[in-house]
Amino acid sequence: MYCSSFHIGKKIDNFAKCATENQGYERRFRRNQSASLTTLDSVTTTATRPWRVLATISWVGVLVCQLAVAITSRNIGKATWWLGPESNPQPIVLWALPFFITVAALVATQRPGRLSVVVHLVCVALLVVVAALDVSGTPGVATVEFVIAFVALLITVVSAAARP
Repeated sequence: MYCSSFHIGKKIDNFAKCATENQGYERRFRRNQSASLTTLDSVTTTATRPWRVLATISWVGVLVCQLAVAITSRNIGKATWWLGPESNPQPIVLWALPFFITVAALVATQRPGRLSVVVHLVCVALLVVVAALDVSGTPGVATVEFVIAFVALLITVVSAAARP
């Protein structure tokens, strides 16, 4: 007597060890159902890490872009308000202001919580303020700073959408 498709070719002498067709099907179905839920749960929990890595890389990119703006504006002779002219530079606290803003967003990305999106939005607003203060003195540099702030806003929107 053959018990199920798993035992094709094996002769079973004891029918007590053999399950009926419905019992075998129910067991296989339950096993597959729990396995699929476990797989789905693991996908949900591991999907947040790549988004955090992507957001981190993006905020580091914003930091590098701000560094490029600072170096370029100084090289072309049209320094931003937070750098000041080369002959009369601003205090170091003002030099570091845009970088502190970006680092705050980077820290909020590393510690995602309820307020991380709010911190990102505040950082974007502060980057817009930094760019707006450059409009009268160096409009070209201010345009680049506005573009960087817009990219930071896009990063914030994507991070908010990816947050579980």
